[in-house]
Amino acid sequence: MNSEHHAHQAIAEAAKNYLETTLVQDTAGATVKVTPLDHRLKLARCEAPLEAYSPPGGVKLGRTTVGVRCQTPSPWSIYISANVSIEAPVVVAVRDLPRGQAITDEDLKIKVSDTSHLLRGYFETTEEVAGQTSKRTIRRGQVVTPSMLVVRKTVKRGDPVTIVAGAGGIQVRMQGKAMKQGNPGDLITVMNTKSKKKVEARVVSKGLVMVD
Repeated sequence: MNSEHHAHQAIAEAAKNYLETTLVQDTAGATVKVTPLDHRLKLARCEAPLEAYSPPGGVKLGRTTVGVRCQTPSPWSIYISANVSIEAPVVVAVRDLPRGQAITDEDLKIKVSDTSHLLRGYFETTEEVAGQTSKRTIRRGQVVTPSMLVVRKTVKRGDPVTIVAGAGGIQVRMQGKAMKQGNPGDLITVMNTKSKKKVEARVVSKGLVMVD
């Protein structure tokens, strides 16, 4: 390519640097690969620094597109394809796990994989999965995601709970029973064991709720 045309390598580097820069604060260990430009493409040499940007609806991870443009002396713009992969340890099943299976540590292993396509999340340690129940069949070698597991509630219906109520810096603790299930932050109905009165309380942690 002669001096009148902008080097393809410089255009690709602008796209790669843009992706790496925008990922610095969000993602560690990201690998960016830019698709080479068609060798027949000829773009006028840019006298100003190239500008890279994300097109409308652009994504940062997986297969993506980056815009690169020149403002002077002959304005031009081009979209470049790239792939952003993120290698990380993830939990996978070592055998087929049927629906309703109580999962044990022996059913799982850690494997380093590209997580850019795991948009529904994943687990990094087997401790996060062991003891949970499969919501549907999980195939051998498949990455275990949160949507594959039965959601475990921090407080279950019928659980004994401590009800904390207070005003003016004074707290009163009462024993109660959960009438609904919930996770931290959820508002559930609980019954005061002694008075049998039902109140709405917010789940704080396992066995502890607070009346707002």
